[in-house]
Amino acid sequence: MPKETFFNLPEEKRQQILDVAIDEFANHDYGSVSISRLVARAGIAKGSFYQYFENKEDLYIHLLELLAEKKKAMFSLDHPDPEHVGIFRYLYWVVENALHFELRYPELVRLGYRAYAAPHTLPQAVQSWLQSQVRQESMAFYRRLVALGQEQGDIRQDLNPDLVASIFEIIFTSLNQTLIGYIAEHIGGEQEDQPLFIREEILTLYHQALNILERGLAPAPPAPTSTDQPVSEEVMS
Repeated sequence: MPKETFFNLPEEKRQQILDVAIDEFANHDYGSVSISRLVARAGIAKGSFYQYFENKEDLYIHLLELLAEKKKAMFSLDHPDPEHVGIFRYLYWVVENALHFELRYPELVRLGYRAYAAPHTLPQAVQSWLQSQVRQESMAFYRRLVALGQEQGDIRQDLNPDLVASIFEIIFTSLNQTLIGYIAEHIGGEQEDQPLFIREEILTLYHQALNILERGLAPAPPAPTSTDQPVSEEVMS
């Protein structure tokens, strides 16, 4: 968490420091980011940096927190109610809006990709933050969604809710990791320069995963009753 002195800076100066930091961490591995280079670009003294942040880890965690906050803010606006549209339709909406988020905040998202792609290369404090904050919040989200899905009949009642929530978390975490490599290999450059067909391919991958989950977790349709059977020609005659 930044020190009080950072929040006492004029908003324009704070944003300038954050913009430089985001650019540095988005385009370089954590270990390659130099405080000396960062402060030179931001136009502040190196001593001032340590008046604003404890260290590089403190700044990095703050940037990850900003990413999480912006995601929460975006997905809290005008989202469909999963109680009315069903949880799988709701997840389709989340996936599609996640791509819009990446186009809106390309550098911040790239920073996140780097963090999640190789967490073992990060300091222990950052790894602990990722584990405690990101995964716990993710699991809490899926548990709430599964409970609602079972309550309104989107997910089978006989399935263990914790197991289903874990399946959601594992599949989407693995898919995100796959997409990190996919984006790095096929896209490169600025996120806003992504060819449309590439974005459509990414969206298709998520839709395929959701379709598999929905088919596997949804209750089976009721078996036809005797009244549903077609009347044979013999009976009609």
